[in-house]
Amino acid sequence: MLSEHAKQLIAERRRAYIESMPAKRKAIQQCMDQVKSAAQHGETILCEKLFQHVHRLAGSAGSYGFDTLGKAASSVDRYLIANSHRADDPKDLTARLQKLLAEIDNVIQKNS
Repeated sequence: MLSEHAKQLIAERRRAYIESMPAKRKAIQQCMDQVKSAAQHGETILCEKLFQHVHRLAGSAGSYGFDTLGKAASSVDRYLIANSHRADDPKDLTARLQKLLAEIDNVIQKNS
């Protein structure tokens, strides 16, 4: 059984996590825009920053009770690992990222 103090700390950390969602969303959106821009020019780019953001989100979301968000992030994470952090199929990656961004929006909206 958790003490009231422990429950309060968990609630505070969860709130801070939720409050960090807009910044996480912005960073992922910027990476997605870079992938799209490169694809329009017939280029493939390395997605190291995107991988870092998504990998952290995939690992942390479930800990805060956001399982669907974690699964969406894991989908992108697995894609990037399988493709050596490259956007070899920009349409597939973009579709996965759009689902992830929608889940982030869902978390923000439900917890505002």
